[in-house]
Amino acid sequence: MQPHNSFSINLNQQKIIAKKRLKAIRLFDFNTLDLVKQFHSQPDTLSFESIQLADVQHALARELGLPSWNKLKAHVERLESHKNAIAKREKALDSGLSTLHVRCGHDIQEKLKESGFEGQFLPMIDPLCMGPIPKAEQSFLAIRAQFVVDTMLPVMGHKESVQNIAQQEQRNVETLLDDKFERIVFWVEHDSYDQLMLIRCLTYLENVKDKVIEIIELNQFPGTERFIGFGQLPAEAIRSCWHDRKPINARLMSQASRCWQALTEETPDSIVSLLDQHELDCLPNISAVLMRHLRELPHSISGLSFTQRLALDALKEQSNAISVSKWFQLYQQSEPLPYLGDVMFYALVLPLATNENPLITVDSLEKNWWEQQVCITEHGIQCLNGNVKFDQQYWVGGIPNNNKSRWEWDHLQLSSLSNVQC
Repeated sequence: MQPHNSFSINLNQQKIIAKKRLKAIRLFDFNTLDLVKQFHSQPDTLSFESIQLADVQHALARELGLPSWNKLKAHVERLESHKNAIAKREKALDSGLSTLHVRCGHDIQEKLKESGFEGQFLPMIDPLCMGPIPKAEQSFLAIRAQFVVDTMLPVMGHKESVQNIAQQEQRNVETLLDDKFERIVFWVEHDSYDQLMLIRCLTYLENVKDKVIEIIELNQFPGTERFIGFGQLPAEAIRSCWHDRKPINARLMSQASRCWQALTEETPDSIVSLLDQHELDCLPNISAVLMRHLRELPHSISGLSFTQRLALDALKEQSNAISVSKWFQLYQQSEPLPYLGDVMFYALVLPLATNENPLITVDSLEKNWWEQQVCITEHGIQCLNGNVKFDQQYWVGGIPNNNKSRWEWDHLQLSSLSNVQC
């Protein structure tokens, strides 16, 4: 028996839940009434005396991520039809055109086959949401490969040459541009990892003609848990997304190019200008990504990146040391725009342990990274409280933070961004 998926909604089960909630409210259960009010579009109209089953169903549909009970029923029926199509092995949805499916990882590679797709899969896994983004094309792959070798591979205990990683990325770019593909489809979510991969790839495709280029982009999906990525979805849900793809037009391509160029600049000025001008309507999720990107710059008081601050906040609440695996889970719960994998996360927070005045302690770096036990130090608590400042050197896209120059802000108001000459 396959485990239940939080994004496979059983309509009969939801009907039962709605009836149970109504029964509880009829017995004057304040908590249940408050829950229904929390998600109802007109909560002020609800009372123990006035509430009806339709009200409870309406609120339940909204709790699951749909605007109404009828929309919920239509959604469930749509997924059921796709499940039946998969079972019957109907004709591949991407047949007719030679198709390349592009994704920022391998998470849905096998699920696409299961869902009824036959095109080739291309994982573009360079984590552009971390580390330097050089402006110079001739050195781009080598600099990115060096970053991966220096930061990611040590965490995983792997060894590979900069040259091999750069060559693999070059092969990926060549696949992306291969003339044999008549259609390219990007599968992306609303987070930094996906969105930066998307706009980077679109810069490669900017002058490509006679090729269909499309995006399947999600920032939510109806279900009983928080949507983070396609990898959470069952095969029928993946298949249903095919009909929601949108073509990439010249305006979208132009906006993607503008965003990418801004990310390569040595100051945040171009990104701030883009956010202020609100000219990114073709990329509905990019503004939040750009803002989150800037929050990786040091906080003006603590010196921490936003990721590091959230990570320390989570660790501060623990009475004992916890595993890195558990730490990552706690961090994910407070991250407003989840975009890091567990290895990526640990690579960003490990400098907290290796500084001259460490903010965290690790019991043993000889263990598998996910088993290592971590806890916050007194110095870490003082840093969170704003009593000491963490000094570190690192890149945020094209922006260097080093002994010569450092961009800091309060992570709230862009007007607080300032360059501190060191």
